[in-house]
Amino acid sequence: MTAYGAANSLRNTIDYILHSSHFIVVDPSPRILQLAYEELDPLQEILERLDRTRTSKSRKKVNALDGRIKELIWEFEDLLESPLYQQILSQVEDEGIMKEGAWGFQGLLESLPSQSSSLEDEDDVGGERMRFSIDLQFLQHHVPSFIQRLKDMKEEYIYEVDNMPEDDFDDQSISSRSGTKSKMIGLSDQFQQLKASLMKRSNWSTANEYIAIHGSAGIGKTTLAATVFEDPDILCFYGYRVWVSIGRKSQFDEVSRSILAEMSGVRQSKNCLIVLDDVWEKQIMDSLENFLLQMDWRVFVCILVTTRDTNTTSPSFSRLMMVRFLKEEESKELLCEKVFGEKDCPFQLDKAATKIAKKCEGLPLMIVTVANILSKSQSIDPKYWDDVAENRNSVFIDAYNEISKVLLPSYDYLPQYLKMPFLYMGVFPPDYDIPLSKIRIMLATEGWFHNPKEVKFFEGFIGKCLYEICSCRSLALFNRPTVHKYSKYLNFKNLRLHSSWRYVCGREARKSKFYHVLKKLVEGLEDGVKGQRCLCLENNLLFSINDFCNSVRLNCASSARSLFFIGPYHQYPVRVGDNFKLLGKLDALNLRLYTFPTEILTLVLLKYLALTCNGELPTTISKLFNLRVLIIHPHNNIRICRAPSYVPIQIWDMQELEHIEILGKGLVAPCHSASLKKLSTLVGVNASICTISELFRKFPCMKKLGVQIALTPHDDHNYLLSCFGCISILGSLKTLKCSIINPVFKHDYAFPSSLMKFPSGLKKLHLSGMGFSWEYMYLIGSLPSLEVLKLRAYAFRGPKWEAQEGSFLRLKFLLIEDSDLVQWIPRSGSFPDLMCLSMKHCYKLKVIDCPSQLMGRRIELVNCNPLALTSATKLRPDRNTFIDVTASFSFDEKPVTVKFTRQHDSRGYITESAAETACSPSTCL
Repeated sequence: MTAYGAANSLRNTIDYILHSSHFIVVDPSPRILQLAYEELDPLQEILERLDRTRTSKSRKKVNALDGRIKELIWEFEDLLESPLYQQILSQVEDEGIMKEGAWGFQGLLESLPSQSSSLEDEDDVGGERMRFSIDLQFLQHHVPSFIQRLKDMKEEYIYEVDNMPEDDFDDQSISSRSGTKSKMIGLSDQFQQLKASLMKRSNWSTANEYIAIHGSAGIGKTTLAATVFEDPDILCFYGYRVWVSIGRKSQFDEVSRSILAEMSGVRQSKNCLIVLDDVWEKQIMDSLENFLLQMDWRVFVCILVTTRDTNTTSPSFSRLMMVRFLKEEESKELLCEKVFGEKDCPFQLDKAATKIAKKCEGLPLMIVTVANILSKSQSIDPKYWDDVAENRNSVFIDAYNEISKVLLPSYDYLPQYLKMPFLYMGVFPPDYDIPLSKIRIMLATEGWFHNPKEVKFFEGFIGKCLYEICSCRSLALFNRPTVHKYSKYLNFKNLRLHSSWRYVCGREARKSKFYHVLKKLVEGLEDGVKGQRCLCLENNLLFSINDFCNSVRLNCASSARSLFFIGPYHQYPVRVGDNFKLLGKLDALNLRLYTFPTEILTLVLLKYLALTCNGELPTTISKLFNLRVLIIHPHNNIRICRAPSYVPIQIWDMQELEHIEILGKGLVAPCHSASLKKLSTLVGVNASICTISELFRKFPCMKKLGVQIALTPHDDHNYLLSCFGCISILGSLKTLKCSIINPVFKHDYAFPSSLMKFPSGLKKLHLSGMGFSWEYMYLIGSLPSLEVLKLRAYAFRGPKWEAQEGSFLRLKFLLIEDSDLVQWIPRSGSFPDLMCLSMKHCYKLKVIDCPSQLMGRRIELVNCNPLALTSATKLRPDRNTFIDVTASFSFDEKPVTVKFTRQHDSRGYITESAAETACSPSTCL
């Protein structure tokens, strides 16, 4: 964690103490805290001075100073939060502040709408017991020293940034091994694309053209560019070719001299190709563009740039190509070529070689480095290769350490505001698709904001950060594209971190004591965990070992802020650790707990809590009044015949809650005026029709709602429809997921259309088990902002859905799953923006009829009637459009996937291509 992140965290902590309605801060404590806050305020701008320095400058001294500033801030934060914790805990445990039975089961019964009793008295008492007297006067002896030390360090920081020496580190040594001297294996598709772009010249214009290929360090950018540079067709097309290696240290004068030397004597009508390899700074490109404009060569010049960061490019670039990772077969081919040369891989090593190549995750630099280690061992012993494949020796660790020399500069030269979000990705398990929403939530609860005064813009800001990390800086990969935009920057649900980058993140975080990933007992002893602010357990059983628990208790428990169990799911209880008095985040979803661990209730500074627990939540859950995120998952979803399980009514005392995700438990609203004004996400709770109207009036800022509604055979559908009327009052709602438990379908049922209402700002709508007729779909089709619609489990019923003209104007994704639909017929003018139509388990589906303007889209059929595929493949696209149809059938004796593409060729004729592959039922579903 950089000083930048530490300063933001402390500023938010002080701001929360000063302005929280839970605290009565005794004078002169507010003024004391304000003095410290004011000294932190300009620190952010001072630290950002580093971002404006050249990449050729050495940051060794500045980084060391950054670490000292961070340690000073953490020292003060510990000094502040330790007494805060003690004062809150003592008042929480004091009689009259919190009573076990104050809002017990009887209180829950009294809160149900069927009862006439009021809880106004309890509400008043509840308000009093959630306010705490905080006295921090002792800090007046420490704040002056903190301020003076911070001032001295800020002055030193400014001086060191202004006087940074040139870096003598050579970061080209390893990358050159897989660069111009390497034979390119794989990427043949991107080679052809790049070659075609380089040989495309509009109207034989002499205007300069700019093309960039970008990607992670070691991805093969240089090798791809060099292969194209030496291609015979390129040699014929370009009479002059110039290759200039840039790197972190290059000055533009050197670049211009290299170009001039190669271009001397250039003649008119000769095409010229200039390759700038490994560009780090936009300044180089800006200078080059001005230089070329001044040169009167009267020739066509194409500039090809390789870079890790697209921020080095400019609007002049006509094409940006991200170099992809190698496929598994390409990875194995490269590995074997580097180890065995012209010889084939020995038969006895083939299986291990496949596994080793797969573990490299398609990164050429990683593959080549592992191959070099294998070659040096000169071992063809199958046991040795099996040990490498199963991580039973140090080969992969040695490879990670080696390539870190190439990867680390990409992290080191990140802007200050990107370092913490990027490091944070390393706390997630390996081979894990990281939900963007989870990163946002965890960074928010970390107290990290770019500007604490603009918290409401945080979601958009973190979206921008993740976009830059993935798409611009090429440090992570977006995964699972979605047509619904999480923000204007993102079109993906998840992202994934390559194992090599996860290793770099883990190593840098461990050095800075931001977090420590632990898998073995020896890693958790003494110096391994000393002073760490976060523990990430890849082995969830470590807390069952006394030596480990003692080491944690003595070395870091008193200052740790986060504890994550990230190992494989463990279905037997393990102690979650104790003595973590300042813990702010606890994620134990991968541990099964039979009952709610009551020791957690002493963690009164906890902001994020995620557990897997089948037991009831205690009525004293409101002791955790600081919680912003509460996630409770059951071990299983088996329903048994017993009294309903409810979320304790005391949850309405937890006014800081922003995210509630409690699966399978009922939530009822109290009869008094309490509301959760900060709650923006409520997912997984059950509600009855008779309570839902009161419930949704309690969430004025709700953005995402996922609710299960219990329906009995005696309930009138009009009551069900009234639920949507209640939901429609949530004006800020963007995502709605509504499922009916035990649906009861009534044939030929009609209802007044005025009863079905939805918030006009909805962007995503998921419905399940409603059983409505398709004729009412026009009510959804008129929503002006709807982009994603998912209909499951007979949400709508009937053989034919004929969408009205001009409906679903912004819809991009449509899913229909488990339906009796036979014909889907959208009328002209409907679904103009639809990008994907997905039909799953629609066994009666026979007709898919799309207007021609819907072409250029994707249709996905999973276990549908084969006639639906026949209908889809007869669709005729308009000019300049295409249609992709994918059909998977898992119920055949040999499951298959059929892919079909139809499009216009350059002459305007419709062309077709089809492929059929075997698949397993799991891949089909």
